[in-house]
Amino acid sequence: MNGPASRSLSRRRFLGLAGLGVTLPLLPGVLRAADAAAAKTLRLPAEVPPGVGNIITNALGRAPSSVNTDWFGTCLMDGLLRWEARGVAGIRPFAEAWFDYHSHQQAVSKFQGPKARVFKAGGVPISTYCAHYGLAMPCYEMATRFNDAGARQTCIDIGGIIAHEAYRNRLGLIEHDDTRAFAIPDACYFIVTPLMIAGELDEAHRVEFRALATDQLRKYIDVFLNRETGLAKTMLLADGLGKTYWTRASGWLLWAMTSVLRFLPESDPARAGFIADMKTLVDGVVRRQDASGGLHVLLDDPSTPLETTGCAMFASGMHEAMRRGWLSKDYADPVTRAWNFVRARITPEGQIVQAYTGWAGPAEQRRMVIDHQLQEWVPGFILRVSEEMTHQ
Repeated sequence: MNGPASRSLSRRRFLGLAGLGVTLPLLPGVLRAADAAAAKTLRLPAEVPPGVGNIITNALGRAPSSVNTDWFGTCLMDGLLRWEARGVAGIRPFAEAWFDYHSHQQAVSKFQGPKARVFKAGGVPISTYCAHYGLAMPCYEMATRFNDAGARQTCIDIGGIIAHEAYRNRLGLIEHDDTRAFAIPDACYFIVTPLMIAGELDEAHRVEFRALATDQLRKYIDVFLNRETGLAKTMLLADGLGKTYWTRASGWLLWAMTSVLRFLPESDPARAGFIADMKTLVDGVVRRQDASGGLHVLLDDPSTPLETTGCAMFASGMHEAMRRGWLSKDYADPVTRAWNFVRARITPEGQIVQAYTGWAGPAEQRRMVIDHQLQEWVPGFILRVSEEMTHQ
């Protein structure tokens, strides 16, 4: 069922914190005339749904300052920058204006999520809520593609904040946030990916950053991956693991694996174990794939709705794993069916439907929060996934 925004269980409500997070609206902005013209005439590969082009155009029509620096905004920026690398015009000046704006702010931009301690990463205020660590992903693209020194320093500083400032729980997992109330696979992705990026950019501390990333990935896998079902549990609470297998919990764990393997040397002794666990996870999800190609919000419960974003995560994660040789080509059929399911839910105008817009807390409580509000990470996901799906 569709839940209205007023009934959605925010992270702050879940934690019993006062106040609600702020969802940033999709605000119109003004591009330079040349960039606006480029956005309107962009050319994408023929196999990309037309709506993807409109997602890019709509994003570039915003004021860069309206895109925040937690995962809502950084997923969108990461998706845009992946298409910039494929030759789409107008994205670089937008990204540079976005980074410049936030690097001159004294406070963290408004976001949905729990309060946490504030630090500066390359001049950008972020907190120890793990979704802010995702700033490293678009900054890595800017550092490597544009040789942006500020973005490079941001990536390295985020790695340092994770390594030296973030709390650990009783199992040694780096915490989702300072409240220390729960752990979720989402946090694994937002922790290990920036650590691997920091190691890539900071040669002097590469060994330490990689060691911490692989240690955290191993710990998160061992806590959340049920090797009998081949699925990831939704969350860990004070009294133990929850009961559900949320689609994006498994998706986040898969993306965490691909993020580490992307940078991990083939000689690293941890590599073989991660690939074996990836196969266990992928096999578990494929066994639950619907005939339509979609996946249910709760993977093992076909009474829950089929959902777009978790399905997109698996389409792209498995596609990259096959492309890089971590998985065999035997998974091509479920990947194609998953992507076709996602494609059919991207409207020509660039809207994404059947998206689970809750998070782990409502999922664990079996609340089916579908399309209840516009959230920027959703089109960001689609930009990232559609770009990956065009790679051979």
